[in-house]
Amino acid sequence: MAHQNKYPRYVGNYELHQKLGAGFSGAIFCARHIHTNQWVALKLQPINESCPTNRYERSFYPALQGGEGMPTLWASGHHGTWDYLAIDLLGSSLDSLHRSKTTDVWDLRSVCCVAQQVIARLQFMHARGLLHRDIQLGNCVLGLPPNNTTIYMIDFGFSKFYIDQHTKRHIPDSKAPRDFIGNYWFSSVRVHCRGSVPSRRDDMEAVALMLVHMLTPGGLSWTRNGVPKTDEAHNRLMYEKRNATPEEICRGLPPVFEEFLRSCRRLQFAERPDYERWIEEFATLAEDNGFPSSPDFIWPPPNPEPTVRVQTAPLRKDSGELEGVLNGLANMQLGERQVLGVRDNLVNRDTNAAPKDGKKGGKPPKPSPPKSKEVINLISDDEGSRDENARAAPAAGRLTKAARLAQIAREVAAATDNVALARLVRDFARTMEENRSRMLTKEGFAVLDALHKQLADPSVFAGPIRTARPRASGASEASQGGDGGARETRQGKMNKLWRLGQDVRRAAGNEQLAALVVEFGAVINGSSGRTVTKDGFGFLAGLAGRLDALA
Repeated sequence: MAHQNKYPRYVGNYELHQKLGAGFSGAIFCARHIHTNQWVALKLQPINESCPTNRYERSFYPALQGGEGMPTLWASGHHGTWDYLAIDLLGSSLDSLHRSKTTDVWDLRSVCCVAQQVIARLQFMHARGLLHRDIQLGNCVLGLPPNNTTIYMIDFGFSKFYIDQHTKRHIPDSKAPRDFIGNYWFSSVRVHCRGSVPSRRDDMEAVALMLVHMLTPGGLSWTRNGVPKTDEAHNRLMYEKRNATPEEICRGLPPVFEEFLRSCRRLQFAERPDYERWIEEFATLAEDNGFPSSPDFIWPPPNPEPTVRVQTAPLRKDSGELEGVLNGLANMQLGERQVLGVRDNLVNRDTNAAPKDGKKGGKPPKPSPPKSKEVINLISDDEGSRDENARAAPAAGRLTKAARLAQIAREVAAATDNVALARLVRDFARTMEENRSRMLTKEGFAVLDALHKQLADPSVFAGPIRTARPRASGASEASQGGDGGARETRQGKMNKLWRLGQDVRRAAGNEQLAALVVEFGAVINGSSGRTVTKDGFGFLAGLAGRLDALA
């Protein structure tokens, strides 16, 4: 018998066998039903435990039954002085896989699969009005065959209904001090470092941090010293976590990881996360890197070598701000500090110019501009000599992308022939491809609007391609039973964009091209995330080529 002597041999109808693990409030065993021979995981905890997580979990399982990746609760109750839960027996946790890896980071395909599945699990939990509040690798567990490609969520002892079970409304936010509940590594900055009330956005931020951790050599920096043993160590951990920017911790990773983390942190307290968008984003990321887009988690991975990892490259240079600060420091005149109250001899005035006519109180001449040799130039020669009107590839950043797309929209509206339109379509595609985010924003739709107007009839007004679309919802939520409009499925979007790429090469004239531009905008606008995929860029390349051919 593998279990310790203090635990009983039989609990209810179950015979305890191997001890699978233990926590601060109990233990979990592999157990066999004495009548059916069914094997389960049996969580055992003293009835008088000060933190009765079994009792809490028991109240949440009815809301979770039937969901993919949610364990089934087979039995629960009291046996003597023990409180027990009998749930599905599952396989290895992601934490055990992480510890057994020979490489310091995960492969990108596995991380994309984890992202898709864990986000989908949270979508289901949140739709049932429940927060997990303890997202970590140890609580993401693989199923046993034939469900060994499915990731299950476990350990709901810290979970909480964010939908009030009586009023059916979202719980209110509060500024009142509260104890921290969660884990040190991945709990959101708001909840862990600022004591905020947790909501759906915090579960999602925990997923984002966990994914970055999997691709970071040695893990996220604040996880490397282990669990803090003192308040001082905990304060240092929170300081480091609070001050780590998304740009710093995601440097070197595909842009979707930073975008995901920033998106979670921008959500309002009661706002619904866009689960569908991020599931699609990670499926697209896998496909763009040559992997299947399927969320099935395969272990060991077919391609175990790390594909990407966090880099330690220096931060991106801020445009102009640092240069201005250093130039200001270079031009400061730092002489002997004047003693307060002594006004006759102003040592901080310009010592190179005497007062006019030698009289006190004369106005000193205006300081001459600094000589060119005193200017600290932080721009390379190529960048400094570039004509400001020249079209340069936009730097990563939302504002630069918006400004460039707005400029292209104005130039499209002023174009007079198909050759100019073809050049601008290529500029549009290049701007979208070179930017960190390939989401088609309102400035991007403005380019399509202007292009449609020019192709259809430059002399008349054309309505905007992008209209207000209803917010899509996943499984109906207790908090909002809205009738969200249906979104384009990922496969449907790919098929339509591929067809548009074929049709654009056969268009007979500008009017047909205008209709195809409208359909292209509608497909992008109706999809989750509004991202321009490889098929979308193929359409834009075909459009530019056809405009040249029709010129």
